[in-house]
Amino acid sequence: MVRRKYRSQAGIILDILEALHREGPMPPTRLSYHANLPYDRLRPILQDLANKKLVEYNPREKRVQITDQGVEALLLLRKSKKLLESLGYRL
Repeated sequence: MVRRKYRSQAGIILDILEALHREGPMPPTRLSYHANLPYDRLRPILQDLANKKLVEYNPREKRVQITDQGVEALLLLRKSKKLLESLGYRL
Protein backbone atom coordinates (compact mmCIF):
# COMPACT_ATOMS: atom_id res chain seq x y z
CA MET A 1 0.00 0.00 0.00
CA VAL A 2 1.36 3.41 -1.01
CA ARG A 3 1.03 6.03 1.69
CA ARG A 4 0.13 9.46 0.37
CA LYS A 5 1.88 12.53 1.69
CA TYR A 6 -0.50 14.80 3.58
CA ARG A 7 -1.14 18.23 2.08
CA SER A 8 -3.18 20.90 3.78
CA GLN A 9 -5.76 22.89 1.84
CA ALA A 10 -3.23 25.74 1.73
CA GLY A 11 -0.59 23.32 0.40
CA ILE A 12 -2.94 22.21 -2.38
CA ILE A 13 -3.69 25.82 -3.32
CA LEU A 14 0.03 26.60 -3.28
CA ASP A 15 0.67 23.68 -5.67
CA ILE A 16 -2.12 24.84 -8.02
CA LEU A 17 -0.91 28.44 -8.09
CA GLU A 18 2.74 27.33 -8.47
CA ALA A 19 1.85 25.15 -11.46
CA LEU A 20 -0.09 27.95 -13.16
CA HIS A 21 2.65 30.48 -12.48
CA ARG A 22 5.41 28.16 -13.70
CA GLU A 23 3.66 26.57 -16.71
CA GLY A 24 1.24 29.31 -17.77
CA PRO A 25 -2.42 28.87 -18.77
CA MET A 26 -3.48 25.26 -19.18
CA PRO A 27 -6.56 23.03 -19.34
CA PRO A 28 -7.91 21.94 -15.94
CA THR A 29 -7.12 18.29 -16.66
CA ARG A 30 -3.45 19.13 -17.25
CA LEU A 31 -3.45 21.29 -14.13
CA SER A 32 -4.74 18.34 -12.09
CA TYR A 33 -1.66 16.40 -13.24
CA HIS A 34 0.76 19.23 -12.35
CA ALA A 35 -0.92 19.81 -8.97
CA ASN A 36 -1.04 16.04 -8.28
CA LEU A 37 -4.75 16.17 -7.56
CA PRO A 38 -7.62 14.16 -9.06
CA TYR A 39 -9.75 16.26 -11.39
CA ASP A 40 -12.92 15.73 -9.34
CA ARG A 41 -11.17 17.24 -6.28
CA LEU A 42 -9.62 20.04 -8.35
CA ARG A 43 -12.89 21.35 -9.83
CA PRO A 44 -14.45 22.77 -6.64
CA ILE A 45 -11.11 24.25 -5.57
CA LEU A 46 -10.73 25.97 -8.94
CA GLN A 47 -14.26 27.34 -8.65
CA ASP A 48 -13.42 28.73 -5.22
CA LEU A 49 -10.16 30.25 -6.49
CA ALA A 50 -12.03 31.80 -9.43
CA ASN A 51 -14.66 33.27 -7.08
CA LYS A 52 -11.81 34.84 -5.09
CA LYS A 53 -10.26 36.19 -8.32
CA LEU A 54 -7.03 34.20 -7.89
CA VAL A 55 -7.51 32.32 -11.17
CA GLU A 56 -9.55 32.86 -14.31
CA TYR A 57 -11.17 30.18 -16.42
CA ASN A 58 -11.70 30.82 -20.11
CA PRO A 59 -14.49 28.40 -21.11
CA ARG A 60 -14.01 29.06 -24.83
CA GLU A 61 -10.35 28.05 -24.72
CA LYS A 62 -10.87 25.66 -21.78
CA ARG A 63 -7.86 27.08 -19.97
CA VAL A 64 -7.16 28.20 -16.41
CA GLN A 65 -4.70 30.99 -15.71
CA ILE A 66 -3.40 32.73 -12.63
CA THR A 67 -4.41 36.37 -12.08
CA ASP A 68 -2.34 39.21 -10.64
CA GLN A 69 -4.13 38.66 -7.32
CA GLY A 70 -3.24 34.98 -7.61
CA VAL A 71 0.45 35.84 -8.05
CA GLU A 72 0.27 38.05 -4.93
CA ALA A 73 -1.36 35.20 -2.99
CA LEU A 74 1.32 32.81 -4.29
CA LEU A 75 4.10 35.06 -3.00
CA LEU A 76 2.43 35.25 0.43
CA LEU A 77 1.95 31.48 0.52
CA ARG A 78 5.62 30.94 -0.33
CA LYS A 79 6.66 33.21 2.55
CA SER A 80 4.24 31.47 4.91
CA LYS A 81 5.57 28.08 3.88
CA LYS A 82 9.18 29.15 4.57
CA LEU A 83 8.22 30.52 7.96
CA LEU A 84 6.27 27.40 8.95
CA GLU A 85 9.07 25.11 7.77
CA SER A 86 11.63 27.09 9.79
CA LEU A 87 9.45 26.42 12.83
CA GLY A 88 9.21 22.71 12.06
CA TYR A 89 5.71 22.69 10.53
CA ARG A 90 4.53 21.92 7.04
CA LEU A 91 2.02 23.68 4.86
